[in-house]
Amino acid sequence: MAKLYLLDLPVLAELTRPDGNRRLFTLFQQRQSLCAIAAPALITWLRGLDGLPEGHRRQQLSAFTAELLACGPPVLPIDREAALWLARQAGRWDRAGRRWSRLDGEQAAIAASQDMALVSRLPHPLANTEGLRIEDWFRP
Repeated sequence: MAKLYLLDLPVLAELTRPDGNRRLFTLFQQRQSLCAIAAPALITWLRGLDGLPEGHRRQQLSAFTAELLACGPPVLPIDREAALWLARQAGRWDRAGRRWSRLDGEQAAIAASQDMALVSRLPHPLANTEGLRIEDWFRP
């Protein structure tokens, strides 16, 4: 089944919160089989988890991560098309004075090159980029 949604790092973080956004949880449950995550987001997630001190929150996030890796959405790499898309867009963003992080750019590139919507909280720094669809599952 084709994946339609690429979940960004803040969306993954929200899914770990016991009192997180109900709309986001509902949409994720309904569309989980249509979702994927970006390899750079997973790398960032794992590095952050590794840096947490021992304790309840780290245990909670470790359990979430184990479940995510075992049966969660597939992880998509930066492939040739994503690299080309990002190289073209990065110059445009820089010339326009847009502030963007490498992770934002890589996630956007994977989503755009795979014709997926990037699921994020708006306003996103890369909103209104040609060829990139962004959906905010936090708000109606």
